Amino acid sequence: MKLSYTVWTWHMDPFNKFKRHEDPAMFKLEFEKGVREISFLGYTGVENFNIMLDAYENDVEEFNAILDQYRLTFTAIYHYLGADFDSDMEKARRCIEFLKRTGGKIMNLQAPKRKPEGNFTTDVLETARRAEIMGKLAHEQGIRLCLHPHWGSTIETESEVSLFAQHTNPEYVHFCFDTAHSQLAGMDQIQTIERYKDRISYIHFKDVDPDVTLAPEKPMQRFVSLGQGTVDFKGIYKKLKEIGYDSVICVELDYPQICNFQSAQSSRSYLREALGI
Repeated sequence: MKLSYTVWTWHMDPFNKFKRHEDPAMFKLEFEKGVREISFLGYTGVENFNIMLDAYENDVEEFNAILDQYRLTFTAIYHYLGADFDSDMEKARRCIEFLKRTGGKIMNLQAPKRKPEGNFTTDVLETARRAEIMGKLAHEQGIRLCLHPHWGSTIETESEVSLFAQHTNPEYVHFCFDTAHSQLAGMDQIQTIERYKDRISYIHFKDVDPDVTLAPEKPMQRFVSLGQGTVDFKGIYKKLKEIGYDSVICVELDYPQICNFQSAQSSRSYLREALGI
């Protein structure tokens, strides 16, 4: 299994409500800082959000040279579904082309935001329809689209994942399961891995503080570095090996406690000491 880290958080300003810098030149500096740090820590791959297109879409050679310099591979780009599917498809085409030019093989996809009144069957089915169209396009270009079940989206709970899976072609739509989002949704993660073992092509590792009184309106702020919460990583890693999973484990932390380097370092130490990787 390849060990990757997602560096989108290097582009967020913790002193300004985690807003993103808009200057492409600043983005490039932040990106290189991120890849330099995760390479130093022993990660071998990098993921980033589709926001990177604005900085590197026309500078692919520069992007590839940075990854070569720090001995990293590009493991995935992260895309979203929103309210405008035509716009989503246009950006998906750009993501796919970027992946083809940078050696990447995975486009992770987040479903639209959950409505204030909650999700309905029609929301899940419409997400499935859109994901399959996008997944077919990706498949035709040699790219795997992986739906990422996510808190606060139309594909969040076990029942929503099941309905989505039933209405998408496994050839076109795969899964990226996230240990923290799955735990927030109350899933049995070992059973989930077993059930979808033939469709899991990517996985995100992050931990969850069990104290539900912390940021009750924003539970993603309870995410912590690996080993600092209650996710059963030993059981999950054992199960991944049992099913013959040989793709990417990508570590992520949405809200670093101190700084991105410290969080990535803490998680890397846990992976070595607790899992032997």
